[in-house]
Amino acid sequence: MSSLTDAERERFSDERDHLLASLDDLDVELAAGDIDELDYETLKDDYTARAAKLTRALEGAKVTRTVAERPPMQRRLLWVASVVAIAGLSAFAMVQFSGARGTGETASGEIRLSTVSLLNDAAAEFGQGNVDRSIELYGEVLEIAPTNVEALTYRGWIQYQSGNVDEARADFDEAVAFEPDYADVRVFRSIVALDAGEYDAAAAEIAAFDAANPTAVAQNLVASRQVRERIGVARMADLLDGMEDQEGVPDLNGTGISPSEAQLAGELFVQLEDPQRALRSFDAASLIEPDNADPIAWHGWTLALLAQSGVEELFPDAVEWLDRAVETDPEAADARVFRAFLYNRLERTDEARVDLEAFDALPEAAQPADMLALIDQFGLREALTE
Repeated sequence: MSSLTDAERERFSDERDHLLASLDDLDVELAAGDIDELDYETLKDDYTARAAKLTRALEGAKVTRTVAERPPMQRRLLWVASVVAIAGLSAFAMVQFSGARGTGETASGEIRLSTVSLLNDAAAEFGQGNVDRSIELYGEVLEIAPTNVEALTYRGWIQYQSGNVDEARADFDEAVAFEPDYADVRVFRSIVALDAGEYDAAAAEIAAFDAANPTAVAQNLVASRQVRERIGVARMADLLDGMEDQEGVPDLNGTGISPSEAQLAGELFVQLEDPQRALRSFDAASLIEPDNADPIAWHGWTLALLAQSGVEELFPDAVEWLDRAVETDPEAADARVFRAFLYNRLERTDEARVDLEAFDALPEAAQPADMLALIDQFGLREALTE
């Protein structure tokens, strides 16, 4: 039996789903007369064979865990590196994200098949590390179909990863001019803007991406690269830096920062061991959403971590904040788990058991994977059964 990592399984599944969607598109185009019967049969056979191959791989494979995969709690917090710099998309991800068929080209005969073949070849060359050849092939597509936004977009992305920022921006701008609703280019322009510290521009690109009715593959890539989170965290960091000498809770109104982004920023600052900015981020989220128990719980957890690290006088404050979180929402999973850990640390074992039992009584869908991982990683159940 072959083996697939979780990431490979997700990529294979996304590619298969995209091919199946492309098959549906072919039927629509044939019915509308946008493609002839010969092209239809050729492309249909190609997509069907590739989808079947991926399905067989998925059904015949078992999932393996790679060393690089981290526990859920770490995955939730350890996107700190992406705030500093984002790694280039892998070649496989690039193939997944791009459309199976070119955009902005004619739908007829040899031209269509030629550009499809060249697009696939370009992606394959990039996957093999042949950057110059990949760029050359995308250029050949554009010689045939100058308005092909897929070729412009992915040539631009390769140019950007190669350090040719001006060339990349030019390709992206041209793609947007030809087709403003092409979702792929919006993501890449957002990443470029983020890397340049242009957070408002990055946010505008993601807004355009959302309005473009993006595919599930494109949405998954935005999520996996945490583009939205990076925008929110960067804005939150800027807001806090601008208030460095000011007291009080930051006001998110008019900043474009949502409470959820402030919450995520706070979690990042916890990971960065920057408790002051973490606390201010959580308080900013609570100011907008006072009935949300999560930022309250994380405020308490941050105090508990500080107390555990030597500032023991903060233990009572940590308990108070976590009590408040549970009072705000008795079914708040994070609050229950955090308070169970804190109660156990304070040797209030019976109360810790009550919180853990309350967490276990939640529906499975309401038990966050990172909280389950935290319980297992630090042996909370075992500690409370001794």
